[in-house]
Amino acid sequence: MTTVLVTGGGERLDEVSSALKATGAEVVVVDNPDRLGEAVDGKTFDAYVQLPVAMTPGEGSVVAKVEQFLTQGMLSRFRAAATVLPTLAPTANVMLVGGQTNVDVDAPDDADARAAMLRVLAHALRAERAPERLTVRVADRSWTGEQIAAKVTGDPGESRPSTDDEAGIGRAYAEWRTEVVGLMRVEF
Repeated sequence: MTTVLVTGGGERLDEVSSALKATGAEVVVVDNPDRLGEAVDGKTFDAYVQLPVAMTPGEGSVVAKVEQFLTQGMLSRFRAAATVLPTLAPTANVMLVGGQTNVDVDAPDDADARAAMLRVLAHALRAERAPERLTVRVADRSWTGEQIAAKVTGDPGESRPSTDDEAGIGRAYAEWRTEVVGLMRVEF
């Protein structure tokens, strides 16, 4: 039986977890990031679906609202992934599902930037497990619960490169991880 962890919030949580259960998977749902560590402690997951977190726009300036979106929204996804990563089986399927929409009509929004941040997270997850070949996909909000369930409970190697390419890709991610970890000073 496939064991799947689903994190995030909002209305998609029930849709995706129900679709996963319909495939016969055992599903663990965590809708509160503060409880994530205790929920995954001592467990191993064959798949991980990370849905967007639900958040309410705060008060203050546009800059403060964007900062809230980044820290409570996008960057919280990196923290959740770091917590979950040690619990993932070597052949786990990971699905990062986009979906944040502009939480305040006065705040600037850049859907491409949000998608790029999820792709950065996907690369970081792969690099952290290199030379293992963790399968990580990024899906946009248009994916249905059934589509997500089919991808994460399917064959983890179905869209991987041939075996000849795997060693090189694993080395490339391992080198990228070494470069990132070795950074002594970075200016943003």
